[in-house]
Amino acid sequence: MPRLITRVAACVAIVGAVLWFQPRINEPAAQVSNGLNLRSAPDQRAERLAVLPVGTTVEVQRCLDDLQWCNVRAGGKNGWVSADYLIAKSDGKRVRLADAGKELGVVIETARPGG
Repeated sequence: MPRLITRVAACVAIVGAVLWFQPRINEPAAQVSNGLNLRSAPDQRAERLAVLPVGTTVEVQRCLDDLQWCNVRAGGKNGWVSADYLIAKSDGKRVRLADAGKELGVVIETARPGG
């Protein structure tokens, strides 16, 4: 019985160590610089899910490779926004995500969803 307890404790310690050292994925944060439509797809004609007011902080999930549209999470909703109106910080300076997305480590999607 004591050997079983020792083995279970060792397994728990190993699993705990593995979980503790898992890399964290930090999604770049950006702020909305102008009232911005959150859309269901990367298209100006796509359904509008919400309007994000100036100053709203969003988590950038990924952007299309042309950096025109980004998939973001804001206030519990996911959707697409124009990258031209997202501002992020890089080296202490405010930059447009459309200009500096790749340098900021944004995940780039090489094909448009559904095609």
